[in-house]
Amino acid sequence: MIQFLLSHQRHTVKAFLLFCLFYSLYVFGSGEEIYKEKCALCHEKPTDPKVPHRGTMAKYFQSRVLDTLTVGRMAPFVQGLSEDEVQKVVEYVTKRVPDPDEAGKLLRCSDETVSGEPLIAHWGVDEHNTRYQPNSTIDASNVGSLKLKWAFDVPESRTMRGYPAVSTDTIFLPNTTGKLYAISRETGCVKWFFDAEAEIRTAAHLFDIDETPVVSVGLSSNELVVVNAIDGALVHRENVAIFQQSMLTGSQRAFGGDLYIPLSAMDVALAMNPMYPCCVSHGGVHAMSLADWSIRWTAHTTEDAKPTYENELGVQMQGPSGAPVWTTPAIDEKRNQLYIGTGENTSSPATHTSDAIIAYDLATGAEKWIFQGTENDAFNMACGRRMGPNCPKERGPDFDFGASPILTTTSKGVDLVLAGQKSGDVWALNPDNGELVWHRRLSPGSALGGVHWGMTVIGDVVVVPIADPEFVEGANPGVFALDTNTGEIVWSHKASRGCEFSGFRRALTLSAWPSCPWQYAFSAAPASANDVAFAGSLDGRVFAFSVADGEILWTYDTKQEFEGTNGTEARGGAIDNPGIAVAGNQVMVLSGYDMFGQMPGNVLLMFEISTSAM
Repeated sequence: MIQFLLSHQRHTVKAFLLFCLFYSLYVFGSGEEIYKEKCALCHEKPTDPKVPHRGTMAKYFQSRVLDTLTVGRMAPFVQGLSEDEVQKVVEYVTKRVPDPDEAGKLLRCSDETVSGEPLIAHWGVDEHNTRYQPNSTIDASNVGSLKLKWAFDVPESRTMRGYPAVSTDTIFLPNTTGKLYAISRETGCVKWFFDAEAEIRTAAHLFDIDETPVVSVGLSSNELVVVNAIDGALVHRENVAIFQQSMLTGSQRAFGGDLYIPLSAMDVALAMNPMYPCCVSHGGVHAMSLADWSIRWTAHTTEDAKPTYENELGVQMQGPSGAPVWTTPAIDEKRNQLYIGTGENTSSPATHTSDAIIAYDLATGAEKWIFQGTENDAFNMACGRRMGPNCPKERGPDFDFGASPILTTTSKGVDLVLAGQKSGDVWALNPDNGELVWHRRLSPGSALGGVHWGMTVIGDVVVVPIADPEFVEGANPGVFALDTNTGEIVWSHKASRGCEFSGFRRALTLSAWPSCPWQYAFSAAPASANDVAFAGSLDGRVFAFSVADGEILWTYDTKQEFEGTNGTEARGGAIDNPGIAVAGNQVMVLSGYDMFGQMPGNVLLMFEISTSAM
């Protein structure tokens, strides 16, 4: 019947989807039957790069799939199924199970002493999100002598998503497997680890509560988790969602006795289900008191959703929604303000708060000003090539502010808020009122392109990676340096594949990388120290550029196998999202990212400059 409907053009998409709805009312006995009914339409031949292929999911561990279906973004798709039925789907999708002796295989430190003095406190490195490391001895004169010191292989992982916090002697590494590791900077051994029992989705944040160093992370279960940095003991755990569909993505920020918690939302993916009443959730920011864990205020990025119209299947649509906060807030102590970036609306009507930089009062959460980069951007994952009935009327371009806003001061004494957007635009704003100071468009942008995850500022230069894939008309992937005074291009490095494409686009296993990867642009957030900027590419290479002229001072290909400290499979892959961290005379590279059809991997690589080269 399904084949008949698909093969006859006179049958509409509406008829097909209605048939699927009635078909789904039957009770299925096997995981295969449930998968084919509820999952196959999207995962067998995905048309959206954000949707993993069935073959890719087969390489996931069962714990990851179960987490996604129970507390993650796919939970609404399995509503009505029993725990046993969900487990059957998990076992059908993948046969891989965690090693019960994982903890016993970790290289444990004989000295478990931990310093809580931060060198990297969070994603933005400093309060202003510059991702500039002031406490580093690495510069243009010695960066070429960086050597691999050790490789930490994360058990059961395929994606190095979590940006670490770093103290003078310890790396606090979060991972999608749900583990937070305290790792020795010297040897790569493990001092302690905390099992959150849910995917860790955010960067780690190292800060003090009553002179006790703690580390916070956010989970896929919408829980904030805070542990003691010295021994990994649980300090606080709380669900901070404002909607069932809320997500924690951006790093938390401790400042002035409060913890500022950005909130994103998963409606963008749930809308693929044509029977989902899209959409109700929106983004926001909590201000949580560290004295008693109470929420002092919550800023909402849109008004509450209300019924709007029915889609072609008769399902009630709702709006406004979306404007999720994917980013880490920047703190402006001078103006007592907090800056966030928002994503697109996920249903009609579009609002003036989507694809925007918003300033809030730190004390009250009152909205101070809004700058919108792209108007009328209402989009969700129903808007793919196989467009579904939940695609908003605006069908926007999906031009989020996925990169965290940066507060900087030029050598002329001018304060600016710098914001990079997936549209390929870089905006410089007046922090007093949000008015535009200058603007530079570097590429056409795309849903996974433009400025994807972040930028870094060194003096009067902002370094901007561009992630446009080559199929985008006018694509301009690379790394660009702009003068923060004017927005003029100081130098640029054009990304290139540098090899003959092998024809193998998707990496299904850790060991099966393409010899010449399809993706090679710069998506990960960069980092900097002194007169050097570091950026990682989707083909697994890491580069050190001279801030003065863009000369490549050092490069390393992480797309290879390593001997890991824990003795498990250790492989690098695509460098995306968190990218590179710099501390002291060391550079840490997180290699491997299996989303969007990219090359998986599971290593934290520690590079170091010897004292003789300094």
